[in-house]
Amino acid sequence: MKKNYSFYSLLMALPVALILLVGFTGGQGGNFSGSPGDNGSTCTACHAPGANHNGTVTLTGVPSDYTAGTTYSLTLSISGSSVNKFGFNITAEDQNNTKVGTWTAGTGSRLRNGGAGNGLTHNSSGSSSSSWTFSWTAPSTDQGPVTFHYATIQANSAGGNSGDQMVSGSSQQVLSNGDIANTTFQLFPTVVQDELNVNLTSQNAGVAAIYDMNGAMVHTIELTQENKLNLTDLTTGLYLLSVTAEGRTQTERFIKK
Repeated sequence: MKKNYSFYSLLMALPVALILLVGFTGGQGGNFSGSPGDNGSTCTACHAPGANHNGTVTLTGVPSDYTAGTTYSLTLSISGSSVNKFGFNITAEDQNNTKVGTWTAGTGSRLRNGGAGNGLTHNSSGSSSSSWTFSWTAPSTDQGPVTFHYATIQANSAGGNSGDQMVSGSSQQVLSNGDIANTTFQLFPTVVQDELNVNLTSQNAGVAAIYDMNGAMVHTIELTQENKLNLTDLTTGLYLLSVTAEGRTQTERFIKK
């Protein structure tokens, strides 16, 4: 009897296809926030980039500084989009790219794989929402500056991985109360595409130097209290920003996409 291998192959492929088409409506529990600790991975791992649904993303409720053990309510929102399916992935990391704090899911969200300290993603009911409110509890001890990283998706419900728009971003560095007096500057986002914000904690001017990971200086910039640095001429990679102000020098890392 001649076997119809094409027919059997089709039957075996259907469940896989269904998983790929509908599985992520319940959220992507993996490490896809775009953070350094997530290796810069975003929703484009499953959704093709390039579409433009005129969406913008905001993260509100981020404190200017955190107190150990205190819980903060955050809201991640997508606006201006013409699609009807949405998703997100968010985490919080310290300067060593280590996950910090614990997360409590809200309506339309759930924990990422790895537990409460790893981050949040949307759930199946939350995929039709464009705004999610949830809680982050600061670590019980001072862990230094913390940055929130997120990646969002605006999907066209076509059942494939094309025609969707991904928008990622990060908050400013959130300092602990104990760090504020000893800090020279704050930078955000830590994963930057074109523009890097550098805010001095003093009223006096400073100077910044950007180094690549080979130790070569690629830029020097005079700073005022609030600065927007245009980095479009930098190549993709990891860089160090060293700022000197009032006789103190502080160095932070950022990623150029």
